[in-house]
Amino acid sequence: MCRARDREAESSENLRNTNDDGGSASYRQTQGRVTTQLFACLAVSLSNLSAGAVNGWTAAALPSMKEDPTIVLTTADIAWMGWLTIALASNTTVILLGRMICGTATAFLYCASPVYCSEVPEARLRGSLGLMPSLFITFGIVLSYMAGAFFSWRVSCYICSIPIILMFIVLWVVPESPYWYLLKGKMRECKASLRWLRGPRYDFTSELEEMEAKITSVGRKVEYRELWRPRTRWPFLISLFMATLQQVSGGNILVVFTGLIFISAGVENHRMAVVSTGIIQIIFTFLCLMAVDRLGRRPLIIVSTCTIGLANTILGFYYLMSNVYEIQWPSCVPLVTILIAIAGFCLGCRAVPWLLSTELFNTTIRSTANSASIFYNRLLNVTILQVYPFYEEAFGAHTVFFTFGSLSLLSSVIAYFVVPETKGKTLEQIQEYFESTRSGSRVQGYESVNGN
Repeated sequence: MCRARDREAESSENLRNTNDDGGSASYRQTQGRVTTQLFACLAVSLSNLSAGAVNGWTAAALPSMKEDPTIVLTTADIAWMGWLTIALASNTTVILLGRMICGTATAFLYCASPVYCSEVPEARLRGSLGLMPSLFITFGIVLSYMAGAFFSWRVSCYICSIPIILMFIVLWVVPESPYWYLLKGKMRECKASLRWLRGPRYDFTSELEEMEAKITSVGRKVEYRELWRPRTRWPFLISLFMATLQQVSGGNILVVFTGLIFISAGVENHRMAVVSTGIIQIIFTFLCLMAVDRLGRRPLIIVSTCTIGLANTILGFYYLMSNVYEIQWPSCVPLVTILIAIAGFCLGCRAVPWLLSTELFNTTIRSTANSASIFYNRLLNVTILQVYPFYEEAFGAHTVFFTFGSLSLLSSVIAYFVVPETKGKTLEQIQEYFESTRSGSRVQGYESVNGN
């Protein structure tokens, strides 16, 4: 009986010590639960699985469509390339309509998922979990590669529509971002979201106070002129530079037109070569995810741009020797070079720009600034994809890859000087760095954000 009363008294004491911010005072944790944070980011990133399939579908599907006698593709059609709309299409016009529907949907997915995956995790996990959308884009691309390699282009459309169904199921479980709740003045929901994400024993008092203080300092109301204020202008320009770096590297050209590039380069069994590039993308995107919180963002970007720049230059020489001087190099040269280029692209250029685009901005303007950056990114992407086939026809493939190679190498030099390291820093600490530049203390702020 005494032991029972002692246990009851101990239980009552623990209950009294349980604060409103979650967790027992006797068992408070300084680090949150990883599994729920991981699950939330995985659930949201499922949307990017479909977005990746949209990007990669043409790589394997275009060669298959060219073999379909009912579909006639011109150079302009290839440049422009809802899943069901495409699958049921009877002519090129309907296919293009389906691609437009898919493109519109992916624009919303690109805006929402990176922001969510940057706001939900703790600082120690934000690099890895913040890259989850990019990893799932890679999975989606590989899904489209596999579907296009082993099935007809129509069947591949049905296969690529599956991730959307899964996304709608799992999104009912995860909470909204605590930052979003805080911006809307919903403190109770914000605490509930943090408690779900971090676990019941995690003491998020200091984290919540830091979030509140920063939101109070920058304001809750979204003002578009904030994009050009000193504290936002520099991160916004960095974000635009990172989007430019991603697109001018030529990585997306290799991803979207993989099958056609292999055919033009004389690679035998181009379908399996496309599948090989998909495997490479998974491996090196995963390596990027594992390394970003260990090595940092800036080193990965520099190594990535240098690698893809050198590989594109070698590929340019291959096409120059083959098409201009009629000197044939072994067919393994373009295969290996393209695989190295895609590996370099996935090691940093594909994923890190998306992560930095969400890390650099203050809470109030983050969604708006990220949307503006993504709009610029997608506009540049569609421009390059549109110009590429005509540019290749007019000046030759060697000129195309020489251009991408030189721009990538130039971008690596610029990135060294302008991209700050955000590894291990909270979103509030990153904001403090950019706010310090207003008072002329950029050097001190730069050292702070780099942990020196």
